[in-house]
Amino acid sequence: MKPKKNPPAPVYYRDAVAVLMYHNVSPHSGRGTITPEQFEAELEFLEQKGFRIIPVSLLAAFLEGRAAVPPNAVVLTFDDGYRGMYQYVLPVLKKHRAPAAVFLIGEYIGTKPAFLTWPQVQALEESGLVTIGGHTYNQHYGVLTSSRLVRPATVARIYDFRQRHEETEKEYENRMLADGRRFQETVRLRLGHETPYFAFPYGAYDPCLIRVLRAAGFRYMFTVLEGMNKQRQDPARLYRINAAPGHSSPRCLFASIQYAVLAARLPHRQPTAWCPRWKE
Repeated sequence: MKPKKNPPAPVYYRDAVAVLMYHNVSPHSGRGTITPEQFEAELEFLEQKGFRIIPVSLLAAFLEGRAAVPPNAVVLTFDDGYRGMYQYVLPVLKKHRAPAAVFLIGEYIGTKPAFLTWPQVQALEESGLVTIGGHTYNQHYGVLTSSRLVRPATVARIYDFRQRHEETEKEYENRMLADGRRFQETVRLRLGHETPYFAFPYGAYDPCLIRVLRAAGFRYMFTVLEGMNKQRQDPARLYRINAAPGHSSPRCLFASIQYAVLAARLPHRQPTAWCPRWKE
């Protein structure tokens, strides 16, 4: 009697990549945080459903038409550079041989207890599973604008109320370019190379920021807008799907991916700029 063959995995989509966005993984779940058990459960569920986790470098090659991706391709990304990436995420990635990318806030590394140290960042990269990207060197915060609204520093023109001076376009560009270059220089000194990957803090972006980041050496930039990534789309405005913590179960994450797949089939125009609406 011939052994039964496992049925082929269903194909939910082809020639597209879903990028999942995580932040922190810790036993103490909270805002922006899921537990190691939740993360591994999501990973196992995706594998059982036939998703293929690919490195961010393959996504980059796919976007430029240099490589194909398997059906149901998924990229895992982690923002900020929390220490849980080394303590809890890396063991799960090793167990499942799953690649991922982590976007660091440069100044936080080795200076804030909740975040990675540089030896840990080096160990992540040396694992062969984790790709390092940028999340600014030190521009991940809100600032006041002339209209007294708080906006992400990466897209706002800062207003000095004491001096009654609003940052000029040139001053803004110089600030962001200096930050981008400082991040790249720091990574080059610590890891021996720069990185082309960047995640927008709070998801905020506009054409000016994209232009400045490109000048600093970043090429592939990730938003927080949900959708699927297809070949030859703008690599500076890549979609992601929030994987935590709003999803109460792996099935909720699966439903979010399915929704993004369906939405990608409808005519739509990617916004040239986006900024979160914060409570005033």
